[in-house]
Amino acid sequence: MHLSDIVEYWARFARDEATGQWTHPDDRAVLAGQHSFNLDYPTCPYLGPVASAKVVILGANGGYSPTTTPDEFPDAEAFERYLGRIRNPESADWSNVSPYYDRANYGPLVYRGDAVWINASPYRSPRISAEPDNQRLVRLLPTSAFIRRWLIEAVVPLAARGERLVVVKRPRLGQLPPEVRTAMGVIVDPAPISPQLTSGPWKAVQEFLTGGGPASGAPIPGPQEVAGHARATAEPGEVEAPRKRLKADAIPAGTPQSQVPPLVRVCEALGLELIAPEAPWPGYGKVVHLAGERSIYINRTNADVRSSPAEIAAWQRAGLGTVRPDNDRYLRVKLGRGDPHRG
Repeated sequence: MHLSDIVEYWARFARDEATGQWTHPDDRAVLAGQHSFNLDYPTCPYLGPVASAKVVILGANGGYSPTTTPDEFPDAEAFERYLGRIRNPESADWSNVSPYYDRANYGPLVYRGDAVWINASPYRSPRISAEPDNQRLVRLLPTSAFIRRWLIEAVVPLAARGERLVVVKRPRLGQLPPEVRTAMGVIVDPAPISPQLTSGPWKAVQEFLTGGGPASGAPIPGPQEVAGHARATAEPGEVEAPRKRLKADAIPAGTPQSQVPPLVRVCEALGLELIAPEAPWPGYGKVVHLAGERSIYINRTNADVRSSPAEIAAWQRAGLGTVRPDNDRYLRVKLGRGDPHRG
């Protein structure tokens, strides 16, 4: 598969004459199911020049606001201008896509063509992290399967050669297999729902674009290495173990949550999301709240993750930790010298 294949595929996106909704023909049967996506306006799986942008960011889905989205499409010309970007992203003007990107730290990179934002699903909604029906539907959409295949077959090989840098914001929604999340040239942002790239990925992006990263053909740091660790692969009963360990006592309270290695690594392994990645970490034995009404405590030798008994049991069956014997709402993950390791 080639980089330009995604443009050819999305050239078929159009307004369905039967329903008046903006959809891709491949998705129409699935979209007949239960969901709350807004299909009144065109949307796009990519924002930026997909073939030439050096940084590829995998996000969630198109945004929707009942007040601001209609303002972006005041007339027929606005609709046609938006569709023109889909059909010819390389020559399009991406500098006035949406006010949302004016507030994102990566927005200027998209505007000047250094980065492209890829949605796991293009269809619009206010907040997909709180929309279980929409999350379920994304996993069934043929277009989402195509986007995943395009990323794996066309982009990841370029990243392995040092020609692209991939930053993954939503690995679960994108259904990326573990070997892609840990591939050379791929970084997983530890705070998926944050509207910004957090400090580790942001630094890697800046270094890559300014030539401070590895040369073409050399390995590019993955999420562990960006934080100062070497890459490792998780085995049953463990959370990925970095080769270079940071002593527990060396992590002071007040460190940004996204820079606390054991906290980040446990969240990555379990697919959890920091609500406030740049907020100060409260220290050992203090609660850190996570998305989905979950929470985590980092102790000197273990992490305790609080969730529903069903989810805790599923994590234990997957070998990611053990149910705490005194409380089935907690998963205990063993750590070593401040970072997760095999128990």
